[in-house]
Amino acid sequence: MMPTNTHFAIWRIFHVGLFWLLLAAVYAQPIVAEDAKPAGDVIVKRGLTSQLTFSSPSATLMAVPDQSMDSELLVRLERTKRSDQKSTYTLWFFGTVAGSYDLRDYVVESDGSPVPANQALPVMPVQIVSDLPPGRGTSLYEIDDPALRSLGGYRAILILFAVLWAAVPIVWGYIRWRNRRPVPVEVVVPEPTLADHLRPLVHRASQGDLSVAEQSRLELLIYTFWQQKLNLPPSLVDAVPVMRRDAKAGELLRSMEAWIHDHHAEQSTLDSATMEALLAPYRAAEAKQIDETVSAEPSVVGGTA
Repeated sequence: MMPTNTHFAIWRIFHVGLFWLLLAAVYAQPIVAEDAKPAGDVIVKRGLTSQLTFSSPSATLMAVPDQSMDSELLVRLERTKRSDQKSTYTLWFFGTVAGSYDLRDYVVESDGSPVPANQALPVMPVQIVSDLPPGRGTSLYEIDDPALRSLGGYRAILILFAVLWAAVPIVWGYIRWRNRRPVPVEVVVPEPTLADHLRPLVHRASQGDLSVAEQSRLELLIYTFWQQKLNLPPSLVDAVPVMRRDAKAGELLRSMEAWIHDHHAEQSTLDSATMEALLAPYRAAEAKQIDETVSAEPSVVGGTA
């Protein structure tokens, strides 16, 4: 049993000692100054944040106002505990310029006035050190950033890239313009109207040169055009008197009958204005449909004379 108890005791001592070492390492970072002067300066590397804890009878302390990034030391004060007689503060500080400082100079009352003499703070010296080689300065912000340099300059590269980017569509459009072939203009021939078919027949009728067959065709074309509009009888012989009495349909028909019965028609002239006035009702009608209807008639009806 003796060796077992000895081993257990050694194991307990080892683990208890290890626990206290870890606990000391955890609480070793804050520097505490309880109404007493520290043994020496607190050494902190430039650019690193550290903290210092102290107590004071005043419960209204604050860090100096109007701090800027150009300050040699940046501080922040936080009250962590308060009792009837004293208040405990944690002072966080950040050094930007290497040198020795007393943190008491960065603590004031809430109204901005210095701490009264009867409530004087303990001396809190800190030393900000730098690992930079000699000749590199002491300020954290005085080192210039390295300039970005490239062949021909960064701005020149951007301008060249923009020019090339814009030149691509311009060159492409120019090549397309040079290779563009003229598009042949398609000549659209309008479909002949009924007025186009009637014009040569009307002209010959005005000159007295209209044959009996042409006279019958002219009458049949006029009859087919007005058949549905005037609800004409199915017989051309019965339909001619109806068309003759109509103001629009009878105008061309009456002129044609006058030319046929005029023995001096070959000497008369029909001007273009009169011709177009006679053919005006027939300009909107397609000749193809009228011709198909006329061609489907079983026989040609005689003239109206």
